Amino acid sequence: MLDGLRLLAALSVVLFHYLAGSGTVPWQATATELFPTLHRIAGFGWLGVVFFFMISGFVICMSAWGKSLQQFWQSRILRLFPLYWAAVVLSTLAGRLGPQTPGEPKVTVGQMLTNLTMLHEPLGVSHVDTVYWTLWVELRFYLIFSLVVLLGTSYRRIANFCWIWALGSVLAPASGIPLLEQLLVPLWAPFFIAGIVFYLVRRAGQFEAETLGLLALSWLLMQHRLPAVMAWEGHGINWKVCLAAITVMYLVMGLIALGKLDRIQWRWLPVAGAISYPLYLVHQSLGVRVIWRWNEQWGAWPTLLGVIAGIVLVAWLLHRLVERPLTRLLRRMMTAQTESAQKLTA
Repeated sequence: MLDGLRLLAALSVVLFHYLAGSGTVPWQATATELFPTLHRIAGFGWLGVVFFFMISGFVICMSAWGKSLQQFWQSRILRLFPLYWAAVVLSTLAGRLGPQTPGEPKVTVGQMLTNLTMLHEPLGVSHVDTVYWTLWVELRFYLIFSLVVLLGTSYRRIANFCWIWALGSVLAPASGIPLLEQLLVPLWAPFFIAGIVFYLVRRAGQFEAETLGLLALSWLLMQHRLPAVMAWEGHGINWKVCLAAITVMYLVMGLIALGKLDRIQWRWLPVAGAISYPLYLVHQSLGVRVIWRWNEQWGAWPTLLGVIAGIVLVAWLLHRLVERPLTRLLRRMMTAQTESAQKLTA
């Protein structure tokens, strides 16, 4: 079920980037005129990022359980980087050779190379594609969660980690220490914490007093920070609607944690999960250009539906032709390096 939710979150972000702008990009006419109803709905599509972070907390805790720190980071590198490298190169080529939207700066080679590290934001280099900002948030989550993996995963350690992170995310903005605020990502911490706690519920098979307390704390911190998140996203939309939508996300994750949705085993769900990441990475840099260049010739609805179908196909091809072979290659290299290191220390 998580795979299907990942795709749903990705598609909501796709609609947000294609339709939510009130200006002329990526449509010659405004999206408000062309899609008066869908435009309003798509304005809430950025909440898919929130759902991604919550799902990430759940999945990372699940995948890290019982793993060494080396195994944890190897799995993260294999999951994130092959597709990301391909997306950076593809988006750079689109930015340099494809149609240019108004006011868009050309991507430089140096910018592309620095983006390949996924550390370009703290290095002060612009994103090749603006959606990459979420990956820096994810990396910081992995970094601080590494402390738990290093000590060894257990219910007690992870629960303590969640309490400490929640408190730290409250204190960090007032500490006057920029590094602490960077590491603890206070704006997004409640969503990751909620996902982690839902996985603890999943392992326990039930809600307990402590997990209920942690979820209540994360929800309260979330609602307090929601106006800042909305302002950061730059969209003056209704706080109550956003709060209700995120609360529904909590309820859905609660059902997953309790196993209530386990019976949903549709055959296409693994494919949905596999293409959600490449879809998220390339939909903006590729899709917006196609819309800008050809929407007047094709018409509004044929353009929108065609671009979404096309970008889903591109995501599937990236998964099959790039992620699979490159991941296998990297895994073999990592295994060989591990075996070599073991021989040297034997």
